[in-house]
Amino acid sequence: MSVCEVKARKGLIRVKVVIDEGRIVNVSITGDFMVLPEDSVFEAESRLIGVRATESEVRAALASALSGASMTGVTVDDFVDAVMCAVRGGEG
Repeated sequence: MSVCEVKARKGLIRVKVVIDEGRIVNVSITGDFMVLPEDSVFEAESRLIGVRATESEVRAALASALSGASMTGVTVDDFVDAVMCAVRGGEG
């Protein structure tokens, strides 16, 4: 499991990810950010499972999951950065 923390404009995004054969098999997104409804984060985690660990596929999954969410001080790009940092082994 790799972990990475990314500081967004207003908050910290922490991602824990497990990769197997180039695909995300487990992911946890936590931190001190504001996303409403809160279920959007669970939806993002769910949509990432099975996705190839490439920036384009991660971005597509997160953009889809967070498209209807209200985000304060964080963006889809921030979430993509955090996931990809964890995919790379946590180097920030």
